[in-house]
Amino acid sequence: MAHGDYNCCAVCDCKLEYAGWDAVSKARICEDCLLKLQEMNLPIVTVWQLIEWIKNEEIETLKTKLKELGFRGCYYENDVDEAVKSRGINWDWRTGVIE
Repeated sequence: MAHGDYNCCAVCDCKLEYAGWDAVSKARICEDCLLKLQEMNLPIVTVWQLIEWIKNEEIETLKTKLKELGFRGCYYENDVDEAVKSRGINWDWRTGVIE
């Protein structure tokens, strides 16, 4: 989802707040996604922890849990999406939904 003037969530790609030219892609996890991560017993609260989990989780488990979390790829380049892509997981470029 293109939203260049807004910071976005590292998991669901939702708009967090307006940031104008200083907007960053997937540098924080929104409260809803933090709650979902807790409910799934995943001890992740930072983007760095999220990336480490993405890099190390068993691939089928990762794909399933990302779908359950409502993961969406972002239009703009970022470290989270790069980590997901590096695991061979792709998403529809128009919707950001994992295939």
